[in-house]
Amino acid sequence: MDLLSASSFPYPSFLGRRSQELLRPMLDQLARVRELELLYKQSAHLQGREFIGSLLRSLGITIEYDAAELRQLARTGSFVAVGNHPCGLVDGLVLLYVLTEVRPDFRIVANEALAPLLPQLSNHLILVNPERAKAGRNVPGVRRLLHYLHNEVPIGLFPAGEVASRPRPFQAAAEAQWHPTAGRLLSVARVPVVPVWLSGHNSETFSLLGLMHPWLRTARLPAELLNKRGQTIRVRVGRPIMPRELAQIAAPEGLAYVRARVFALGASPSPGSTEAATAPVPVVAETDAALVEADINALRPTRCLVRTGSWEVYIASKAELPHVLREIGRLRELTFRREGEGTQQPLDLDGYDDYYRHLFLYDRATRRIVGAYRIGRGRTILRHHGRRGFYLHSLFRMAKALEPFLAESLELGRSFVRAEYQKQPQPLALLWKGIAEYLSRHPEYRYLIGPVSISNRFSTVSRAVMVNFLTAHYFRADLACLVKPRKQFRYRPLDATEIPATLQTGLTTVQDLHKLIATFEPGGAGIPVLLRHYLKQNAHLLGFNLDPNFSNTLDGFIVLDARELPERTLHLLERYPVPVGE
Repeated sequence: MDLLSASSFPYPSFLGRRSQELLRPMLDQLARVRELELLYKQSAHLQGREFIGSLLRSLGITIEYDAAELRQLARTGSFVAVGNHPCGLVDGLVLLYVLTEVRPDFRIVANEALAPLLPQLSNHLILVNPERAKAGRNVPGVRRLLHYLHNEVPIGLFPAGEVASRPRPFQAAAEAQWHPTAGRLLSVARVPVVPVWLSGHNSETFSLLGLMHPWLRTARLPAELLNKRGQTIRVRVGRPIMPRELAQIAAPEGLAYVRARVFALGASPSPGSTEAATAPVPVVAETDAALVEADINALRPTRCLVRTGSWEVYIASKAELPHVLREIGRLRELTFRREGEGTQQPLDLDGYDDYYRHLFLYDRATRRIVGAYRIGRGRTILRHHGRRGFYLHSLFRMAKALEPFLAESLELGRSFVRAEYQKQPQPLALLWKGIAEYLSRHPEYRYLIGPVSISNRFSTVSRAVMVNFLTAHYFRADLACLVKPRKQFRYRPLDATEIPATLQTGLTTVQDLHKLIATFEPGGAGIPVLLRHYLKQNAHLLGFNLDPNFSNTLDGFIVLDARELPERTLHLLERYPVPVGE
C-alpha cells in the first residue's frame, strides 16, 4: 500500500469531486507526490525519531544545534516549545528530531491536513485545524493538548499556524501573526515555555503560488521538503520562560514577548562564528620578564599607587616603560581577540599611548603584568592637543561646550585583565584602588570617562536591547546632547514585531537585563563584565558608536562621577593599602 497517494491529499472544500479528479495530475506534480512516496519507502519500516533521522539523511539535511542548550530542558514534567515556522514540513520534523533527543515523549501540534503525509509519526502528533475552516473543529485538539500537558507530556507548536510567506510581491517572506489562542493557551497551561528558532526559507515557486491562492501554497508544502536537500538547518533552543515570568505580562503582550524571544535566538551568532574580516597577524612573542622587571625597578617610588602582598599597582609614562608598554600592547591584543575584538595587529598600541599614562598591576611572584588601564589627563590633553587629543574623539563628535567637563575628567581605556586572572576578583579591585589613589593625588579631576565595549560576539538584538535599556535608564541627557557618534549603531530585526522594547517587557534592573541577554546568547553570556561593573558604580552613558577599526565593537561613552561612588565600593577599596612614605 502506498505511504502517500494523491487520493489522500487534502483538497479545499470549494473543489467538488469532479474538479478534484481533473486537477489531481497537476497537483501531484505540484506537490511532487511520487518523489515523496519513493523517499518515504526507504524509511517505511521505521517509526518516530528513527524515521525522521533516516528521512533527513536521505535528503542530506544537516541539523546544527548546541547540545548544551538542550541540557536546559527538564527531563520530567511538561513544557511548551514555541517555534517560528519558516519552511513547513521540515520545521516539524527538525523540531521533533532535536527535542526527542532529550524528551522521547515530546509531541508536536500539526495541521491535520498534512497528517496523511506522516503516518510514521502519528504517536508524536496532536492534530488541529489552524485554518478553522469549520467552527469548533479545533476544540478536541486543544483539549487533548491540555490533557498531555496536565499529564507531564511536553508539546511543541507553531503559533503562526501557517508557513512564513510573502505578504505582497517583491517583499521578503515574513512570519504570519501568531494566533491569540496560543497566548491564552500558554496562560492557562502555566508550564515553562521554551523558545525555539529554526533557520530556512522556501522556494520562489512557493512564494508565487501563495500570492495566487493560500491553498496552492499549502499544496506545495510537500515539495518544499524535497527542496531542502543538502541544506543545513540551524536550531537555537532558548532558556525556558517560567510561568511566573509570563504571568506578570498581559496575554496579548505575553505572546508578543514570547515571539520576540524566539526571533532573538535567530539574531544570535553560533558559538565561534564571529571571525575577523581579515586574517589576524600573529601576536608578538612575550616580552622578556627580566626587561619588564628592570623597567619597574627603575621607576621612582611615587609611581607605585598600591602594594599588597606580591601585587603592585604603578602609573607611569611611555618613556619610563619601554618594555612594560610592549608587554601591555601584547596582552591587550591577546585579551581583546578572545572577546571577538582586537586590532588584529601584532600589538595593540597607538599614538594615544605616547602621551597617556599607563596604570598597571604587576605580580612580583610570577613576574607578570596582570592587567592595565590607559589614562588620559583631561586638562593636559586639552592644553596640548585640544578635543582631538582624546581617544573618545575618534569615536564621538564632542561639542566645544563639553570642554569644561573634559577638563575635569580622566579618560580611561584599553582596560584588560589577562586570561589567567579573570576569574579572580582582586585584579580589577586593585586596578580600581590604583585609580582611586591617583584621583586622591589629583583633586583637579572629578570624572572618569571612556569607552566601554560591547563586543561583536553579542548578537545585534542583544546589543540593541542593551542600548535601549541603558538609554532609558542610564543616560545623562545634559551631556549626551553634546556628543554624537561617528557611526550610528542601527538594528534591523529579523521579525517586524521583534523590537527591543518588546524584549524589555518587565525589565527594571541591570540584573534583569543580564539575565535576559543570557537567555538568547550562545553559552549564556550576559552583559559584559566591565559594563556591569561600571553601572554598579553609578555610571551614566552619553551615547553609543560602532567602531569598524576594532572588529565592529559597539562602544558606549561612559561617565562616572568619583564623588558618587557607592559606599560598598569605597569600603572595598579601603581594604588595599597604599604605600606609605613614598
